[in-house]
Amino acid sequence: SKRAVEYVARTLASRRGFKICLACFLLTLPPMLLEFGGAEDPKKERQLDRELHTEQQQWIATARKKAQPALNWACAALRTAGLPASSLTTQFSDPAREQSSVSGEIIELARTNKCRTIVAGRRALPGLRRPTGGHALTENCVHEGRGITLGILDGPGVTSGPATRRQVRGRP
Repeated sequence: SKRAVEYVARTLASRRGFKICLACFLLTLPPMLLEFGGAEDPKKERQLDRELHTEQQQWIATARKKAQPALNWACAALRTAGLPASSLTTQFSDPAREQSSVSGEIIELARTNKCRTIVAGRRALPGLRRPTGGHALTENCVHEGRGITLGILDGPGVTSGPATRRQVRGRP
C-alpha cells in the first residue's frame, strides 16, 4: 500500500544495511482457470492440461503487467527517500501455486527472502479487515510468523501492539 511504502521510506530514509522486498500479492486465478473437466483419453488430458497452464500463465502475465506501475512507484519513492537501488527487490505472488492461505503465502515469502519485518497496509490487503476461516488474516500471520515482526498500518502509525509483537516473536 502507498501508506506502507511511505512509512518504510520515512523510517529507513538514507539508512544502509537494509534489504527491502516489495511484494505484490496478485488475486487468485478465476475459477475457470483453476481446473478443467478432464478427458478420458490421456493424450487429450495432457493437451488440455497444457492449454490450461498456458491460459493461467497468460492471466498471471497480464495481472503482473497491471501491477507493475505500483511496484515501480514504490521503488521510486524508496529511492527518493535515499535507499539504494541495490537494497530493493520486487516479487509477485504466484496465484497458480496452491497455497493454503494468504497469510501462509505472506509468511512464506517473508521467510524465503529472509525478512524479519513485514509492513502492510489494510487497504492493500482487504483480507486484513475480514475474517478468514474464523481468524483474521493478521492473527494468522501472527501465529504462522514466529520470529517475524508484523506491522499493519491503520491510520498514521503502526497498530501492532506489544502483545502482538511478543506473539510474533514466539513468546507467550
